[in-house]
Amino acid sequence: MNNDSSLKGSTAVSHPTRIASAREKLQTSGNMPDDTVRPVIKDSWQRCVTSHVDPHVAKSGLELDSDQLQSLRNEHHELLSASDVIMREAKELLAESGTIMHLVSPTGTILDYEGDPATLELATNYRLRPGANWTEQAAGTNAIGTALNIAAPVQVHAFEHYCENISRWTCSAAVIRDPFEKRLLGAVNISGLENTLHDYCLALAISGARRIEGQFAQLKLAKRDSLLGVTINNFASSCNDGVLLFDLDGKLIRANTQADRVLAARGIKINLTPYNPILTLNDEGKYQAEAAVPVLDQIDKRWIEPVMHQGSAIGYLAVIPLPSRPIQGGTDSNSAAPSAEPEEAKGFSRLVGQSPPYMMAVQQAKRLSKAPIPVLLQGETGVGKELFARAMHEDGAGQGGEFVALNCGGLSRDLLASELFGHIEGAFTGARKGGMAGKIEAANGGTLFLDEIGEMPLDLQPMFLRVLQESEICRVGETRPRKVNFRLIAATNRELTQEVAEGRFRMDLFYRISSMTLTVPPLRERKGDVSLLAQNIFNHLVTQHAAGAKRLSKPLLELLEKHSWPGNIRELSNLITAAFFLSDEMELGPGDLPQDFLLAHKNEVAEEEETNPLGLAEKEVISRAIREQGGNLTKAAKELNIAKSTLYLKMKKYDIQRP
Repeated sequence: MNNDSSLKGSTAVSHPTRIASAREKLQTSGNMPDDTVRPVIKDSWQRCVTSHVDPHVAKSGLELDSDQLQSLRNEHHELLSASDVIMREAKELLAESGTIMHLVSPTGTILDYEGDPATLELATNYRLRPGANWTEQAAGTNAIGTALNIAAPVQVHAFEHYCENISRWTCSAAVIRDPFEKRLLGAVNISGLENTLHDYCLALAISGARRIEGQFAQLKLAKRDSLLGVTINNFASSCNDGVLLFDLDGKLIRANTQADRVLAARGIKINLTPYNPILTLNDEGKYQAEAAVPVLDQIDKRWIEPVMHQGSAIGYLAVIPLPSRPIQGGTDSNSAAPSAEPEEAKGFSRLVGQSPPYMMAVQQAKRLSKAPIPVLLQGETGVGKELFARAMHEDGAGQGGEFVALNCGGLSRDLLASELFGHIEGAFTGARKGGMAGKIEAANGGTLFLDEIGEMPLDLQPMFLRVLQESEICRVGETRPRKVNFRLIAATNRELTQEVAEGRFRMDLFYRISSMTLTVPPLRERKGDVSLLAQNIFNHLVTQHAAGAKRLSKPLLELLEKHSWPGNIRELSNLITAAFFLSDEMELGPGDLPQDFLLAHKNEVAEEEETNPLGLAEKEVISRAIREQGGNLTKAAKELNIAKSTLYLKMKKYDIQRP
């Protein structure tokens, strides 16, 4: 607590008339007082002078009518809900104390008050009631307005108030902050007549503010869990759409596995790392609002719908369809769509690569697929650990049952428990009617793939270990065990031995799941595989969207091989998908790749374009057409038999200027 915020030992208490004299001198002559006045009060008085606050009376005109007050209370309903318990306790705690507690909005308007009945009645005569505005601009120096102005706790006693008509009061206020984002939510104020001054009043205001912040955090986390629970079925379907879940503040809560591919295809750049509010709790750093374009503003409003729960919106769900492409190349037999979809590759035939490190990993996986023991897949994010797990399931001992996948990251502890073990009806608020089988039960007779197992909460780990040891589970809220038999394949991008050493992962569970460990190599170590993977991804897009004449050029593939691929196969897939949908060319060259990638490889692209005979010829043809049409791009595009938009892209690609 700032020493300046408390009245203990101040002149305001020991010699109040000296403070009154200093205030009168300031208001009549404009001279700032000497050091007898605390700096926090002196600074506030100066702001009041600058704002031309009436020194005789706080502005009674800045008070809301009943409808306006109700509208403001609706706007701050989360703050009111979080403070409900604290305000009810204040009614009992402050009775007979001569003091009252105020809950104040961040704009300085009182939203609610409770406390000593006689003081509540007296406070009405001084506008210390709901609907009244107590900013410094409206009421001069006072605990509410000054605390909100300096964003810190403060006491204001008797003549320290700038306005004369409230000089009989003493007030103590502390601000309330959003525990996740650190923004101001409002303030708690304790007020009474000047004879009620006590040190505990400021401590009570600070304690009340901290408790409200704690309640606010619990309400927000509960709403987030409800949002995840209500929409969980939207992430279970295996559609080609990208599915994004946002809270009411527009923060990303969850994305499905198709989201990155769909966003890349539509040229939408969104950080798909889910917002984790827990990481921001107890963070003393100031919250910095994101300067980028709000995520929801980048998405077509037709794809967004509110998520409703118990009659109220609790978030937003965006379902973004994968764009379709028209058939390219007219009736050319080489560009016609195939008459039937090719049979999907199964098992290890779905894995693409021939580099020695990759082939060694594949051979190890083939041997392990036949052994009905847990396997731990290690590797960086995006290397294709789930593809390995599916291949091992389809070729191995668990092929008779289902392959069930669950990502342990990004889910709250309770939601992850429900997803893993299932629950019975009524097990918790929002539990599905009739109960729900968990992923472990769904994998009975097959394979359970747990991605990011290192993210599993520590208190869930012994429960899961028991499942592995006893081959039985109990649903949440249930006491009768159910027998299960499944093959476990876990995956992590963490160093679990380090997690064990630091106490974040149980040693007994680690040894249970890591009977056999397989490391999937990162793409940068797979020399020659980038071209194979890029071509494979591109071929799937061509088949899916009937664009049989489109192809990747050799210079483009050579450029891809030079990249370090920190995002591994996922990054490559996004890049190829974006190039496929954003280019109208039949043969994609380096210049058709996304701009951020090209900037990282600017020299290589420039060198290729300068030496590529086809590129030089195309540049010359386009330049000549523009010159012959006198710079008329519409006519030049018509002569070249290309769209005007394509002409613009070509001019940018080859740095062609209009004459």
